[in-house]
Amino acid sequence: MKEIITIKLSDEEAALWFLGQAGYIIRSLGKTVVIDPYLSDSAGKATPDFSRAVPIPLPPEELKADIFVTTHDHLDHLDPDTISRYKHKNATVFIAPRLACRKLESLGVNPTNIRRIDSGESLVVENIQFTGIYAIPNEPSVIDTCGYKIEFENGRSLYHTADTGFSELLMQCVPKAELLLVCINGKWGNMDAMEAAALTRKMKPLIAIPNHYDVMALNSENPESFRFFIQENDPDLRVEILEIMKPIIW
Repeated sequence: MKEIITIKLSDEEAALWFLGQAGYIIRSLGKTVVIDPYLSDSAGKATPDFSRAVPIPLPPEELKADIFVTTHDHLDHLDPDTISRYKHKNATVFIAPRLACRKLESLGVNPTNIRRIDSGESLVVENIQFTGIYAIPNEPSVIDTCGYKIEFENGRSLYHTADTGFSELLMQCVPKAELLLVCINGKWGNMDAMEAAALTRKMKPLIAIPNHYDVMALNSENPESFRFFIQENDPDLRVEILEIMKPIIW
């Protein structure tokens, strides 16, 4: 975490680290944002078939963020073990859709530190703009699932799809952003690699980054399939398959 906070960036740059599954840390202009960090084996404890296949990249006790974003209340996105062991709950602003906000409160996050942002809504927090983007949930308990576009004051931007199925309406809701962080596992209601590639071609980001393919063997996918489906039709689109905890700067 110290390496993340002390990374040297110009005022025009941002850096992003992949945590595995759908988790990321982003830093720009002295601010740190974390999205859906899954830093335990909560899902494996609940269902052994979903045990972690890769090591935990960062202990929750070491995580530190100005803003903590949660897209929906699944164990690998809103992880109760990560939240309970996170030491900076009183100094961090939490962003989530409506039902996930309630879950955060139940896990000990002070309601005054929570900002609810649902699909179609925007809010500026710590001089960073957060916009909720339509997502298609995969079960009633996460009906509030929300993707997020994040834009820093320097213009660096990204769109995290959250877990979502594919539809023409989703394609119409895709925002403009420099980075696309997109699920590709194709199971339990999520887009598969071909559908994720179609969304990418519609959005035309500066960089497309797949996720949700690596942490659980039963819920895995080969990210090279995503690269293939994009480059087969649009070879100029840049795809980066990130190593866990190795930063990409843009």
